[in-house]
Amino acid sequence: MLDYHVTKLFDIPLKVKRLTPTHTAAWIPPSPGVVKINCDGSAIGSQPSGAVGFVLRDSECNFQGALCSNIGYATSLEAEFSACMLAIEKAQHLGLTNICLEVDSIQVVNAFNKGFGVPWRMRARWHNCLQFCSGIRCACVHTLREGNMVADALAKNGQGLSCFSTQWWPSPPSFIISLLHRDSLGLPFTRLASLDFSPPCLA
Repeated sequence: MLDYHVTKLFDIPLKVKRLTPTHTAAWIPPSPGVVKINCDGSAIGSQPSGAVGFVLRDSECNFQGALCSNIGYATSLEAEFSACMLAIEKAQHLGLTNICLEVDSIQVVNAFNKGFGVPWRMRARWHNCLQFCSGIRCACVHTLREGNMVADALAKNGQGLSCFSTQWWPSPPSFIISLLHRDSLGLPFTRLASLDFSPPCLA
């Protein structure tokens, strides 16, 4: 309201931002026999601190485990790759043989399916992960961030951990229960975009 009064006082054209829904995305359960692993990375700060999170669920929306980790210095792209690699390594540790990795990073999907765009300092570890994936049934697919909200919450939680520490949950932690329930019901999240509306300038 203060901005409105100032613009009226000095006869300044008022620019209004209006939020409009642009996309909706919902989490979709995998096919029977497949474990879907939603992964996400987070990096904040001018000297970015990286964190990752992922969650495992089956075709009945049953929670199979979740992890978050603080990985120290990392760019946002490195955090996205780290999340995917940690998820693959956890799948190997658990003996899973049919998984679907779902991420909101196009770069990670391209690296998995087309073999390019891997950060140079991660290439050896990435290659080892792909070697494991080649011996099992494994797919890597893209989703919008709105379809990846549980992993996003886990990655943000990882920012609060001490550097290089990891937390694993065999049962759902309280801060993602509502998101898990929403996903199990198939309820979508909506992406909002702001549109600027300005009155025409008067000569």
